[in-house]
Amino acid sequence: MSYIMLYPKHFNIFDFMYETLFLGKEIIQLSVVDSTNLYLKNMLDKSSKKMEGLVVNSHHQQSGRGQMGNVWESEIGKNLTFSLLLKPALKVSDQFLISKVVSLGMVNFLTDLGIEDVSIKWPNDIYVGDAKIAGVLIENTLKANLIENCIVGIGLNVNQINFAAAIKNATSLQLLIEKELDAEHVLKQLLFFIERSYLLLKTAKHTAINAAYLTHLYRLNETHFYEIGNERVEATIVGIAATGKLQMQLKEGVREFDLQEIKFC
Repeated sequence: MSYIMLYPKHFNIFDFMYETLFLGKEIIQLSVVDSTNLYLKNMLDKSSKKMEGLVVNSHHQQSGRGQMGNVWESEIGKNLTFSLLLKPALKVSDQFLISKVVSLGMVNFLTDLGIEDVSIKWPNDIYVGDAKIAGVLIENTLKANLIENCIVGIGLNVNQINFAAAIKNATSLQLLIEKELDAEHVLKQLLFFIERSYLLLKTAKHTAINAAYLTHLYRLNETHFYEIGNERVEATIVGIAATGKLQMQLKEGVREFDLQEIKFC
C-alpha cells in the first residue's frame, strides 16, 4: 500500500525542517531602524506582555552596536541584523550562560551549513578560522536578583562580499559557500538552532552548556599576544569563569579579565 501526502500550496519543506517552538513565531519586519535592540526595549517599556521569542528584524540598522559601543558595519539589505526577546528567569550571577547558549546555537547553525573551523571568540563573536562572521550584543532587564527580560541583538554577515578597508578579518556566508542566500530562510534556520541551544538553559543543563562552550572557544590552550593595560603580553586562554570573565595563564599565574581589560592582538 502506498500513501500520498498532501501539503497546502504554500508548504515549504525548508520551513518544516527548521520549525521552532517559540522563537520567531512573531517577527516584526522593519525597513530601517536606529537599533533593533533599542526598538525592542522601547516596546517592552510600553508593555510587559510581549511574548518570549519575539523577533525584530531590520534591513538596515542606522546605529547598530557591538560590544563596548563598537559600530556593527553592515551593507544595507545584505545581512541579518535582528533582536530577539528571551525570558530566562535566570539568576543575575548566571547571566553569561545566555551568551553561551546563543553563541553555541550560532556555531551549530554554521556547522549545519557545512562550514568548518567555527569558533566563539570570547565573549560572543563568532569566527570562521580567524575571520569574524557574526556578533552578539546582550542587554538584560533585572527584577530583584533575576533576569526578567533579555534582549539579544545579532548581526550575521550573509550576502555581503565587500567590507570597509579598516575591517581586516570579516567574512560572510556567501564568501564561504560561494552562493547568495535567502535571508528569510537563513533567519528561520538560525532561530531553530538558537532555540535548540536555549532549551538546554531552560532545562538547567548548565554543565553541558559550559563544556560545549569551551569546546568551541577560540584560541583555547593556545599561546598568543594580547594587550593588557597598554602592554603587549604573551598569554594562554585556559577557561571561562562562572562570571563570564576570561581566564588567562600568564607568567605570574592565572588571572581573570573583563572585556574592557584585555584586547586580542
